[in-house]
Amino acid sequence: MMLIGEFYKEKILSLPKKALMEMELPYGSEPSRVEQDLFGWNLRVGKELIECRSEEEARFLKVFQDIGYRDVMIPKSLDYIKELISELEDLRAGMDEVIDYYVECLISLKKRERVRQMVYSRIRSCE
Repeated sequence: MMLIGEFYKEKILSLPKKALMEMELPYGSEPSRVEQDLFGWNLRVGKELIECRSEEEARFLKVFQDIGYRDVMIPKSLDYIKELISELEDLRAGMDEVIDYYVECLISLKKRERVRQMVYSRIRSCE
């Protein structure tokens, strides 16, 4: 199984710099969620709101925010993001499934989430 960092390097960072834009994601342990309002799509992290160009862009950013990335390069092309989003979310779901298998014995949801964040942090540092 490909790790998200490998996917990021192969599919995103390999693009020309002019095809990318940098996004700074908020730091926080609050859960993030994709929301639609009258003006478009947003990624909400706690009280912070990131305006997005599309639902797919918000979902793309959500994956990286949830696993602890703070600065993310994203493609300017919304069509390219649409091509990538299902594969990216599948990678995330696969990683969560493996982590869940090992943390299901922990009763405390806080501890489960803490272990999950520690694993993601360790994976990021190894990539």
